[in-house]
Amino acid sequence: MSAIQSKQGRRITRRRFGLIGGVSSGACFGGMAFLIHILAGRMPASEITFLRAVFAVVFLFPFIVRHGSQWLRSNSVLLWIRSIVGALSVLCFAWNLQHTSVGFANTLFNLAPIVVVILGAIWAHEKLELRRFMNIVLVVLASTLFWQGSRSEVNAGVWFVGLGGMCAAAFAYAALKTLPSLWNPLDIAWCLNLATLPVALLFKHGPWIAPAGNARLMLAAICGLSLFGNVLANLSFRNVELSTATALVPSSIIWGVLLDVGQHNFPPIQGIVGCFLYLLATIRLLVRKQSTPRRSILSVLPAELAD
Repeated sequence: MSAIQSKQGRRITRRRFGLIGGVSSGACFGGMAFLIHILAGRMPASEITFLRAVFAVVFLFPFIVRHGSQWLRSNSVLLWIRSIVGALSVLCFAWNLQHTSVGFANTLFNLAPIVVVILGAIWAHEKLELRRFMNIVLVVLASTLFWQGSRSEVNAGVWFVGLGGMCAAAFAYAALKTLPSLWNPLDIAWCLNLATLPVALLFKHGPWIAPAGNARLMLAAICGLSLFGNVLANLSFRNVELSTATALVPSSIIWGVLLDVGQHNFPPIQGIVGCFLYLLATIRLLVRKQSTPRRSILSVLPAELAD
């Protein structure tokens, strides 16, 4: 009986650790997005993305060399596939940022939790429960309301690229639950950033711009926040159920708004409502009742894995 209690205790501790990682990751990404917004017009997004990836690849290299030739063996295939797909989602998102408004590009990208929940059910990571689905609906609705005021005219290409990038991101998120335990959050972050390098170069146009003055400090902060946010997100996916970890990703919305308010840049009323809805969804995610299982939407799906 003590062994069972000990196992449950470790499970609860891992979940709490994963939740903290997910919320902290959102804070890192929120701060990073805020700084990238400040640098708008001074450095292109493709160049910032490339330098972020270079920093992560170099910084994490000492931690990943222990695997040696395992990076080229069969147990790394899924990790490389996941990284390439994740890099493609970055490319699609960056392309949309240059062909539509920031708000609409984020709205399409933040539809990913819906697809992740469906993939998680198909891959038997967790059941498609009503409670989880309602949390995801709150997240998507919050994101849509928050970006409502910045919509722009869009064409079929924007929809195609945006939804394609969203699906790629959803696959990358869901694949984290399938990766062998050999690969830890640092390995996953390094592989993704390595795959991002050619993607960023492919998207790069025009001359390179050397940052000067306080732009260098902001760029350094962006690189650090991106690295820590990526590692913490991977840690969250390793220790929390898939739907919860994915729904915590857009929490950068809240932190971004707080930073904007600190600069006396208040969002419109629908943005404030969207933040409150996301805060409600986050509370529902963090306060999970340890009770009897709820009725599943798709009862024919496999039973939920222990989380």
